[in-house]
Amino acid sequence: MRFLNISRFTDPTPLRLLDYAYMVVLLPLLLLIKVPMLLYLLLVFVLLLLHKNPTNLTLFFTAILGLLALFLSLYGAFNFSGLSRLRIFIELLVYLLLIAVSLQRMTGQINFYLLISPVLLLALSLFFFNSIVMLVYVVIEIFFLLLLILSYRMQGSLRENLRMTGMLFALSLPWVMLLFVFFPRISFEHASYGFHGDDVSRTGHDGMMYLDNKALLVPSDRIVMEVGFEDLVPTSEQLYFRGTVLYSEEKNHWKPLPKAIKRGAREPLERMDDLIVYKVSLYPTKKRWLYLLDMPVEAPSGATVDADFVTTLKEPIQDPQHYEASSALGYSYGKYVEPAIIKASLSYHRDDNPQSLKLGKRLQEKYPDSKLRATALVNIFKDQNLTYSLRPKPIDLNHSVDSFLFEKRSGYCVHFASSFVLLARMAGIPARIVTGYKADPINSIKNYLIIKERDAHAWAELLIDRRWIRYETTATASMIDTKTVELLGQEQNSQEGDKFFTQTHLYLMYLKYQVETWILEYSYFRQMQLLDRARGEPGFVLKLLSSFGLFVLLSFALFFYFRRPVCQDKLLCTISPLLKVLQKEGYRRKDGETMHHFFQRYISDHPERKSLKEIDRLYELIRYGDDDSTETQKELQRVIRAFESGVSQ
Repeated sequence: MRFLNISRFTDPTPLRLLDYAYMVVLLPLLLLIKVPMLLYLLLVFVLLLLHKNPTNLTLFFTAILGLLALFLSLYGAFNFSGLSRLRIFIELLVYLLLIAVSLQRMTGQINFYLLISPVLLLALSLFFFNSIVMLVYVVIEIFFLLLLILSYRMQGSLRENLRMTGMLFALSLPWVMLLFVFFPRISFEHASYGFHGDDVSRTGHDGMMYLDNKALLVPSDRIVMEVGFEDLVPTSEQLYFRGTVLYSEEKNHWKPLPKAIKRGAREPLERMDDLIVYKVSLYPTKKRWLYLLDMPVEAPSGATVDADFVTTLKEPIQDPQHYEASSALGYSYGKYVEPAIIKASLSYHRDDNPQSLKLGKRLQEKYPDSKLRATALVNIFKDQNLTYSLRPKPIDLNHSVDSFLFEKRSGYCVHFASSFVLLARMAGIPARIVTGYKADPINSIKNYLIIKERDAHAWAELLIDRRWIRYETTATASMIDTKTVELLGQEQNSQEGDKFFTQTHLYLMYLKYQVETWILEYSYFRQMQLLDRARGEPGFVLKLLSSFGLFVLLSFALFFYFRRPVCQDKLLCTISPLLKVLQKEGYRRKDGETMHHFFQRYISDHPERKSLKEIDRLYELIRYGDDDSTETQKELQRVIRAFESGVSQ
């Protein structure tokens, strides 16, 4: 492994430096490259370790093996989806480049392609990785490649090479920032280039809501979505993120509207108040639903909003989704609900819940006005002394409403919403269930909001006076059971006990979100948005210039930090402040003059400065007396400070 010997870094050869460069740029690509190509690279690595000059026959068979590895790696990948997403083309370029680089490296000769390929591989890797970790790694890669170039050109020590690299790197930062902000962007609106640093599937709704052991309860702190608002985060009662709308009750679960019922076009919102714009980062769910605040005004790019204002994509979400959205927090709609939808919203099994059916009919007779009937329905739920419980006893699924309202009287959102909707239907009010997420403002900071799996929720919508109205059914609970109080109490105590950690984590997530929004996702749209705001807001321009000025100052501070001379002699570094003091008094050390004679010359002119004699003694003791203990070093520093203090006085 002679060509990998790091100890020879200070005496590099071009080939060795190129080997270091390829090691660094290939690390992230190793997570992407298919097994056949990995085996091919391993073979090339072994051949390089053997240090044998390859024959033309060896190079020929190595090239054939490379093409075979390429074929096996991409076999079955050529389809329309792959072509449309460009991923297959970039992967093909990476493999061809690796084959060419491997063959050229085996010859031991350097050409232009071998020199430029590390930069090409670095650029191509950005098509597959788009995460903060990769961002940091790219910065490290660029620094390392610059270090390798300077190491070859300067032929200096590793410390000197690092110092010069740091200086050039610091000077380049302001220019990099300017080019990043103002360089024209190419917009790939519908392009996707592979996974984005987080392909762990989050729990997503599957279009149904269960009442049995599959019920909608995921007490996990795993993050499902991150939301950034243009202004502050809305209030708690406005943080309903719409997922699916369910109509059909099937004993143990609810389903969407049957496909046999054909829907018309989505009716426009009759009232749109409190319009709000926000940006969502949704992690992979393997489902098709996008989650938007009630009520979405229009579909994000590439998605559709149906007649129930449910937003979906054509394909399941395999990669993180980042989409802009707008919603009306104050809204009204439902004036033109189709008869088939009203019929589906009134359906129920008449023989399943006789006690609830009797109650519903009594409400319908007593309150002809649907609004008063809905109010009476809410009061009935409140009067039943229902208990909110995260660990309820199973209800009788054959008589779910009767079992929940009059027997168990315990459950969480799915049980409340299901029973409320069915009883409303029995009372003659069209009703349906909406599932999604109810965000908690405690997980927000400034304009940033985190939504977790535990925020999954279900609520009811009733059609009253031709208006769909949301009802938070869990608000009718009279109490929370002891076990749930303990669970919530433990969570609250944990949050209070780790308040500093929780807040720190939230701030770090906020910082991560800002980096992802303004750096990783800095597109043509973001660039135009930034420039338009700069043209219309002089105050924003001032903030932008101030931030850039601060960045320039920090860059120059970093430059001067690396520029400062590196002290090779620890003892000379210790007495350097003393030499500066003597220089101000007109005493300079002559060429060839020892430090002892220099000090004696000053002492002969200033016999009253007795502390310099002690400095001279300690210097000689450390330099020539082999006494470089920590105590002696500290004593020398103390005496020097005392001398400087005496001179200043």
